[in-house]
Amino acid sequence: MKNSDGGDKPEQIDIYNRINRMKVKMGREKDDRPGHIDEEAIEEADAMIVALCAECPNAIGGYLSELGKLWEEMRDMPESRERENISKAIFTLAHEIKDIGSMCGYDLTAHFAESLRDYIHETELNLEAQRVIIQAHLDSMQVAFKQGTEETDSPMAEELKRVVKIAIDKYS
Repeated sequence: MKNSDGGDKPEQIDIYNRINRMKVKMGREKDDRPGHIDEEAIEEADAMIVALCAECPNAIGGYLSELGKLWEEMRDMPESRERENISKAIFTLAHEIKDIGSMCGYDLTAHFAESLRDYIHETELNLEAQRVIIQAHLDSMQVAFKQGTEETDSPMAEELKRVVKIAIDKYS
């Protein structure tokens, strides 16, 4: 076998055995089974989710309150750097509501939060359209959360979705 400089002497190959930090974090550094996750790690994660979901109503309520305050500030503001920053904060809060709501069974609130997040991220409409569409999303999230309606296919859910769709279709 020839090496890269044309000689017959084989090149030396160095092998580095790197530590898989993810396996260490999961308690699997000596476990070679593919896809195996330590049962204790699963139980610990489940306990963390249960604790998070116990606080979910307070967290979502706080996020919705903060969204309302930010929207009140942003609603009539002309295009500006400040409006853009508030829009980013609304995006982040909507994303948090979507994540927590989905994990803890607030599926309808999460649905509208995700829709609002995507609308803010992907759409650059005029201020009048933003006023109507963002307000429709906020109102729907608040109604779903306050009424405790979290089934995404209930009659109330379908009506809220219809109202948001009308706002989007009319102003997009």
